[in-house]
Amino acid sequence: MKNLSWKLILIAAVILAAVIYVIPTLRPGIWPHKKINLGLDLQGGMHLVLEVQTDKAVENTVERLAQDMRDMLREERIRTLSFERLDNLKIAVKVPDEANIAKFDELLDKDFRELRIVDRTVKDNVLNIVLDLPEKEIEHIRQMAVAQALETIRNRIDQFGVSEPDIRIQGQQRILVQLPGVNNTERAKDLIGKTALLEFKLVDDTHDIQSALAGNVPPGEEILYEVREDKTTHRVQKTPLLVKKRAALTGAYLTDASVKIGSQYNDPYVSITFDKKGARLFERVTGENVKKRLAIVLDGTIYSAPVIQDRIAGGEASITGSFTADEARDLAIVLRAGALPAPVKILEERTVGPSLGTDSIRMGLLSMVVGGILVVLFMAVYYKISGWWQTSPWC
Repeated sequence: MKNLSWKLILIAAVILAAVIYVIPTLRPGIWPHKKINLGLDLQGGMHLVLEVQTDKAVENTVERLAQDMRDMLREERIRTLSFERLDNLKIAVKVPDEANIAKFDELLDKDFRELRIVDRTVKDNVLNIVLDLPEKEIEHIRQMAVAQALETIRNRIDQFGVSEPDIRIQGQQRILVQLPGVNNTERAKDLIGKTALLEFKLVDDTHDIQSALAGNVPPGEEILYEVREDKTTHRVQKTPLLVKKRAALTGAYLTDASVKIGSQYNDPYVSITFDKKGARLFERVTGENVKKRLAIVLDGTIYSAPVIQDRIAGGEASITGSFTADEARDLAIVLRAGALPAPVKILEERTVGPSLGTDSIRMGLLSMVVGGILVVLFMAVYYKISGWWQTSPWC
């Protein structure tokens, strides 16, 4: 009898524990335990197949190397007759006279060993050289772009708050993303696909913007648009600005981005913090360009272009605009997670409804109840008959 009591107590405890941990799934919010996370097939959600534009990652690498080479040629006082990009993947340079050619060769051997010499000729004491990246280096850049895009997207989704997403690489440059329970698909796509390339570019107010719009853009500059939305009429106004092509500072030095509320109009904005190197660069840029405008550019769109009133130390800045709370939060997420190494393209998009999952859960619960009842009936009948047969006087 004592053993039977302990068995009953153990069975009751197991049943009670099972009920406690099932309650949050059936009735969320009435019990402080975590509910069972359902997958995409049970609760519905979003299914995406993305393709990383790895060619763009290679082009960006060549562009960065070309810009570094321009800067070093200027610093080393090496004269060139021309410096241009060919097909976005090659660098063509013309260097006059022997002294400059010798310095240029030394610069290549010292700082640009990753570049391959495609063609090199010297005619009339002028060096014509074409450089590019070897196939092995290009393949490495492609692989790293996909791997980095995977981690960046995973970081963004984790901060977005999706439970148990499925994110993995498919093939060579595709990424599968499954987000259970996500209903706002447009917001999710914008969060995942935003390149989030943050740049600080100086505004050129000395040249006529109308002349630039007519096609007379000064060398080394470009036209970008500042986008503002009137909160009353919801009209979007685009203002063209002439800015330097080369960014004075990028988001690569960011350590944090958070949403804050303005004290004057209670509008949300994004506060950003740079690391030590970024803080020094930001202080130098603002100190050298007092009374000039500095455009804050995200993915080619100007969010604001404030006038630099004084040198800004401390490594902090803010991005203002016509943000809603969700837009400011999503912007902070993508900035914290970092920029994608290359744009991504949505190849496949499906929104899975929860109707099939609801039916599956209902049928599963029904089968559990029916199965449990049948097992109890079987045990009762089987063991009762067995016990009766053993105690029967006819045996």
